[in-house]
Amino acid sequence: MRMHWKKSCLCCLCCLTLLLGGCAGQDRAQENPQSAVTLSALQYELENIAVDFSHMWYYEQIENQTGVHVDFDDVKDSEWNSSVSLAFAKGSMPDLILRGSLDIEEYGVSRHLLVPLDTYMEQGLLPNYTERLNASGLKKQLTASDGHIYQLGFLISQGVNTNGHFFINQNWLDALGLPMPETVEQLTETLRRFRDGDPNGNGQADEIPLEFTFDDNNTGIYNLFSFFGLPLNEEYVYIDDQEQVRFAPEEDSFLKAAAWLHQLYTEGLLDIDFISQGSNIWAAKVNAGNVGVFSYWRLQNTALSPDVAAAYQILLPVHAEGTAACLPRNMDIIEFGAALTTDNRDIPASLRWLDAQFETENMLISQNGALGDTLIQREDGRYEVAYVPPDNELYQSVPVICGQFFAPAEYYSQVYVPAAHRQEKAAYCRLYEQGGVLENTSFKYLTAVAPRTTTENARITRLKAKLKSVVDAALVTLVTQGVTAENTAQLRQALSDAGSLEYRTIYQQVYDRWRGEK
Repeated sequence: MRMHWKKSCLCCLCCLTLLLGGCAGQDRAQENPQSAVTLSALQYELENIAVDFSHMWYYEQIENQTGVHVDFDDVKDSEWNSSVSLAFAKGSMPDLILRGSLDIEEYGVSRHLLVPLDTYMEQGLLPNYTERLNASGLKKQLTASDGHIYQLGFLISQGVNTNGHFFINQNWLDALGLPMPETVEQLTETLRRFRDGDPNGNGQADEIPLEFTFDDNNTGIYNLFSFFGLPLNEEYVYIDDQEQVRFAPEEDSFLKAAAWLHQLYTEGLLDIDFISQGSNIWAAKVNAGNVGVFSYWRLQNTALSPDVAAAYQILLPVHAEGTAACLPRNMDIIEFGAALTTDNRDIPASLRWLDAQFETENMLISQNGALGDTLIQREDGRYEVAYVPPDNELYQSVPVICGQFFAPAEYYSQVYVPAAHRQEKAAYCRLYEQGGVLENTSFKYLTAVAPRTTTENARITRLKAKLKSVVDAALVTLVTQGVTAENTAQLRQALSDAGSLEYRTIYQQVYDRWRGEK
């Protein structure tokens, strides 16, 4: 009797559950006329930030708008490449690959594991994204070597045309009555005065005239080569005015710049720790307030303390006699945003879900937080940030840089007011552009725009590793021991043995092919 009563109660409970579930389903269907779809996604996640994409407020809003639910497989940065390889090696791939990076030539062109999106874009299934892409003039960047587009791009255009800008201690210039230097000779003399003139006024010879790190274009000495007309970058290749690819360490200006750095080293004007110190030590030294000149991304909202940053003024790159300064030029480079695998179960629903994130307000919320909270809309219709939560709290509600975003420069300026530190950087970039101190054709066309085949990419990677080892060793020798006929010959032979000609030739072939297909 008791067992029969329990079964009766259980049956009633099941009926009630089904009834309530049906009502809930009807309510959701009324809220969202789109049919419910569930998709799977491999989602990139930053290494040091815990993010719960599956229960994130932002994606709940996108689901309500589109009727598409996504089950996220979150993968940390350190595990991303291996997880991508494993996802494509398994019998069943996720519907979507989101953010991080993806070898489009390998998985799209060679292995045909990605869905070409060209036709769907032409059919109007990505209206927000497609309109913006076509207007940007950047479509070529996303076109693979076979002429198809396999990815949606990620772009936050901020008018940045170079990495590190030069800054000089204005307080020290004022204390010593010195003008802003314009040539290498004038800068060298200024550095000597910084060393000898006690500009910090403490009676000690503790000033560091020139503070740099090693091998990059932000805080590194690579930027100093621009004073001799050489746009040295971390890939070592650049494009001259005749559309020819040049290999920077083989140029005469490389040796001239190295000889000047040796002079600075022997006179105690360049902190010799540049050879080994990282950005943390570099920042600590600058923050100590005893540095004359350095290069950096900007002053505000960086590793520099505000009181120290206030002492510095932007410095146009100086130039050696008979040369024009020439820094590597940045450009808007589209990162990987999203791709659909050929196992995708519902392509229209996937594109609907993605394109909803490119709607202007949705997109800005994804970066900056909820409207009316951290993001506000001004009377002129543009959006701006009202508040930035501390300790990466934004990632608990919106994906920030792990989400979808495509904002070319002209469009972005029409809809968004950048934060003060971003306006600072943009002002420096305008000054450098007006000063004519940037290379005419960005090296990024070689390293990030012109598509390379899988074979070319693998070969460039191997050659780069060998060449970097040679260049690093040579720079230490040239700066500390000076430039001689003997070590010059040794450098050029070592570069040749490491494959500098093949390295440059591959880049030339890639660039020529891309120019022919434009």
